[in-house]
Amino acid sequence: MQVQQELSKDLIRRCQTGDRSAFSELVGQLMRPAYFQALALLGNEDDAREVSQETFARVWRSIGQYDAAQPFYPWFYTVLRNLAMNALRSRRRHPQVGGDFADAWLETAADQAGREPEQELRRQQQVARVNAALMLLSVSDREIISLKDMHDYAYKDIADLLGIPIGTVMSRLYTARSRLRSLLEEDGDEQP
Repeated sequence: MQVQQELSKDLIRRCQTGDRSAFSELVGQLMRPAYFQALALLGNEDDAREVSQETFARVWRSIGQYDAAQPFYPWFYTVLRNLAMNALRSRRRHPQVGGDFADAWLETAADQAGREPEQELRRQQQVARVNAALMLLSVSDREIISLKDMHDYAYKDIADLLGIPIGTVMSRLYTARSRLRSLLEEDGDEQP
């Protein structure tokens, strides 16, 4: 589910000139990854939809300020991340996540083919346990796990998105995975 790090420069340039069809194309390319990353940060489907939509509105209003010499997605992700963090601070509530968060991580097309009802029930139970464990992690732990394990970003790409060294990415990811593993072991579940 990794987003192309370098979107077409022509597409971005057209967006900067106010071309609504180009922006529509950009939204089409980024809508799904933006939603799932917001979901990873916020842990709530409604909040994730709201933040991802607000991100596109903000990007449209400020795309003229974007420096086309820089990669686009890190700039876009910064807007999304800042809005998600603001939403977490302002709502001051414990987020609850729907099945899509862990479901997107655990589900593959091969899993779907020919699944028996008993297998589907076990999978749904596993998704619920992983969701519960993920929501016990800090936002930064969920974010780093999401970027690497759900969206399949390279360490360098994560470092660029978060503005931290690659070594810090590896360290944070190791720690976050260890915390998740411990939570799942406490619950009697195996690592996904």
